[in-house]
Amino acid sequence: MNQSSAPIYVSPAQVLKNTCLHVKTSLPGFTETEYRITDENGRVVRKGSVCERISEFSLSMVGIKTGVYRFIMGNVQEKFVVIL
Repeated sequence: MNQSSAPIYVSPAQVLKNTCLHVKTSLPGFTETEYRITDENGRVVRKGSVCERISEFSLSMVGIKTGVYRFIMGNVQEKFVVIL
């Protein structure tokens, strides 16, 4: 993780299909506003942006197939798995 990026935490590490992934930072707000989710092959399966003034949000996993993914925001990458 790059020192200039805010620490970002995703939970749970194993997300049930069609539920939500929770993303948060310990800072008053995210330093980056753009995010993307990539699959094991690096293909972007979802992307979006958040308001700078929030410190946590949830992403629906509806439509995401089972498998290993990475949540990427700035220089931070967090791995998670979508399961049945």
